[in-house]
Amino acid sequence: MLKKQKLKVPFAYDGEKGLCAPQTAEKGKQYFCPACEDTVILKKGEIKTAHFAHKVSETCNQETIIHKIAKQRIVDVICEWKRGRINAPIFKRQCKICSELTDQPMPDKVERAVLEYKVTNGFIVDVALIVANEPAAAIEIRVSHAVDENKARLLPIPFIEVDGQAVIENPTIFEPVRDCFKEFTCKRCKQTIKQFGVKVNKIAKQTNVDLPDRYYRYGFWECWKCKREIILFAWPKTSDWDKSAPKVKPIPRTIQYRYSKTVAGRYWVNTCPYCKSIQGDWFLFAYPGPFFGVRCKEDSQDAYNKDMQDIVVSYAEYKSEL
Repeated sequence: MLKKQKLKVPFAYDGEKGLCAPQTAEKGKQYFCPACEDTVILKKGEIKTAHFAHKVSETCNQETIIHKIAKQRIVDVICEWKRGRINAPIFKRQCKICSELTDQPMPDKVERAVLEYKVTNGFIVDVALIVANEPAAAIEIRVSHAVDENKARLLPIPFIEVDGQAVIENPTIFEPVRDCFKEFTCKRCKQTIKQFGVKVNKIAKQTNVDLPDRYYRYGFWECWKCKREIILFAWPKTSDWDKSAPKVKPIPRTIQYRYSKTVAGRYWVNTCPYCKSIQGDWFLFAYPGPFFGVRCKEDSQDAYNKDMQDIVVSYAEYKSEL
């Protein structure tokens, strides 16, 4: 008969239900398993590394122990932060603009963390982050099983899922294995968006061009002929050879139906408000043009927002190379 493997207990409850590490535990005191609350034995000597010994159990297992300790560690560290004893815990978030993994401190508005909180539709989250006495977000612990897809779809609050063992080792940095929080924009990209907005608004004012908020994607570039900065537009087309008029009126005044020697025909194209020259699509969509990487195929607000995001990314990447 196979001998059952001893359970590893990295932290144990003391008599006051506080988590205690074996390195700081005291001999002679009682300690308990955070999962099953059975007694564990402190092994602390000069040869072996200090640890808690858990007797073989029919009611406890390693996954439950890690899950329980990780949840409690998160609650404890947030409590320490709110008491001013440590810095804010950090979320590792992927910026929706540049895709870089960036540190996002836990917002000050988080008041506390609550263990095993029951949300409005009956699901229980591992740790709820409370704002204004209401659950605003959740942290779920993954050991060997991910959050059930039905739960993930129906949870009424955003959540992240973090690795239980990683949390036990460092409960001040949360690197999600699944991130269902609201989209995140890093400080650098926020600054880039701001700079882009200031720049295009300045050029639009100088050229008396209105900036749309749908359908017409916009950026800026130098006119190839007069070298002055101008606003340029892109809009959904069925193909690269689509010569039909833009569907949304009014059409920006610098988009005109003009004859081009290059394409040997007339089509709707950007023009310079200063020198009236045609600004061919090839230059605008090729690198490092303002619409490089922009597909501009769908006529929807989501597609519009995504394309404008890509335009800002293209602007940021080009600017960083200058």
